[in-house]
Amino acid sequence: MRIGKPTARRESDSTVLSAKVSFQGADDECFYSVPAQYADMADTESSNCFLVGMLYPAMRYGEDIDVEGVVSAKLLYNLNEYLIPLMAICDTRLKRIRVNAASTDCSPRPGAKAVGTGFSGGIDSFATICEHFARPTPEGFKLTHLFFFNVGAHGIPKKPGDLESIERQFRARYEKLKGFPDEVGLPFVPVDSNIHKFHPWGHLETATFATVSAVLFLQRGIRRYYLASSGHTYRQLWKFLGDGGRPDAIERINMMLLPWLSIEGLDIIDDGNLYDRSQKTAIVAEYPPARRYLNVCYGHDTLDTNCSVCPKCARTLLTLDILGKLDDFSGVFDIPKYRREVRRRLIAETIASESTNLFSRHQMDLARSRGVNLRREVGVLDLFRARMLNGRLHSFIRNNPILKRIAKKFFR
Repeated sequence: MRIGKPTARRESDSTVLSAKVSFQGADDECFYSVPAQYADMADTESSNCFLVGMLYPAMRYGEDIDVEGVVSAKLLYNLNEYLIPLMAICDTRLKRIRVNAASTDCSPRPGAKAVGTGFSGGIDSFATICEHFARPTPEGFKLTHLFFFNVGAHGIPKKPGDLESIERQFRARYEKLKGFPDEVGLPFVPVDSNIHKFHPWGHLETATFATVSAVLFLQRGIRRYYLASSGHTYRQLWKFLGDGGRPDAIERINMMLLPWLSIEGLDIIDDGNLYDRSQKTAIVAEYPPARRYLNVCYGHDTLDTNCSVCPKCARTLLTLDILGKLDDFSGVFDIPKYRREVRRRLIAETIASESTNLFSRHQMDLARSRGVNLRREVGVLDLFRARMLNGRLHSFIRNNPILKRIAKKFFR
């Protein structure tokens, strides 16, 4: 794989940095762009963003990387000596490769002062904001900027035209989310890219590298970046690592990856692993702005509203229910709809899947700690159905047409 020298250009009201990427016998262009008002944050001389963004594909294809531009000396050394061997051990689909660069730079960017995190409106990003902005935080560690990246979370292009539709969704979501940053006085910086075009395996496989690549694109402005975890505690991650399994989502090994992806003058921090998702929800529930802006739904593409019944909405609402904070969030959720359509079934499913589902275990632990007896909320038939759906019997019935019809009539 060869990554060409980056070139910067002004395009409409944005600053765009692009580089030619040659791999698998073909040439393509990778780009990152930021609105002109934040152009001073973009490092238009470094190739760090392209290197990190293309690292996973290169390892998946088994191709060494030759970078024609300048890269961080620290990053280059850490990739070759530590991160690439680590990734090859954690995921046997990835080949151990070598990265070479035409030149290196070991000087930090003197103007980099921003402390940032991504903002999606969800529990994880709000928890990071609560910890590093809402509460007293020392200078240099308190959030000064929020970011919103188009690097895969809004979709992976699979056919012609997908990149454009994904970008439109990214823009629409940004507009819906900007009310909170405006209210609290934090700049909300969008970064567009096509790096996800090079990641056909899906965002869960590549999220860490894709996100960090966008951060490195802005390395002239950022000195510290908190990458919010997804609700797994250090204890749970330690157990997962001990099992020796391949990570089903790359973020599970962020605490091992991010130190090797940090560069001179820019620390990238794995944040939030002290708390599980239910504990984070309890923190966020005490933050008044979250009651107006929390958005966890994946039932609506443009984040117009929380549908209140999809798995993410329902899981969040049950946690708020256990906390006694449900009505505090009536401005962003349809509470009557939740109570009417999913509450009883969800409680039964949470009880039934406690031993197999990590989030269910978090919620059951929270309920016990709060003295809430969820079993009183459901009947015997509810629990029977939930346990059947959660077990092997369900798979057997689902694959038998006759039993499937009988089961549908029984539970209708």
